Amino acid sequence: MVAKVIGALLVVVSAYFYGYHQGQNTEELKHARTQISALTAALEEHKAKQANDAQALSDLRIAESRARDEYEWMRGQLADIERASKTNTDRERNRCLQLAVEGRELLDRAQAAIKFCAENHK
Repeated sequence: MVAKVIGALLVVVSAYFYGYHQGQNTEELKHARTQISALTAALEEHKAKQANDAQALSDLRIAESRARDEYEWMRGQLADIERASKTNTDRERNRCLQLAVEGRELLDRAQAAIKFCAENHK
């Protein structure tokens, strides 16, 4: 009879510890699921930002390519004018025009970089 009581008591104590352990595992699982959800949301947010940055960079490259084409055309025009120049005054004016083209090119590059940073790194 005593053995049955001790056996029953051991079963009850074992069941208590088993239930306690299961409860801890359930809480840890809930906490892990919450963390996984938060990390998944953060990952999706970063993927979207990366896609936006890639698109903005692509647009910037296209704009730079068009600007380079325009500057090359302007340089070609200036070279034609330079060849047609007869006097030193004309040549000086052409050098000033070349500097203006180079200055504009540098300014456009700086403005594009600043705009890209402002739009994509807030």
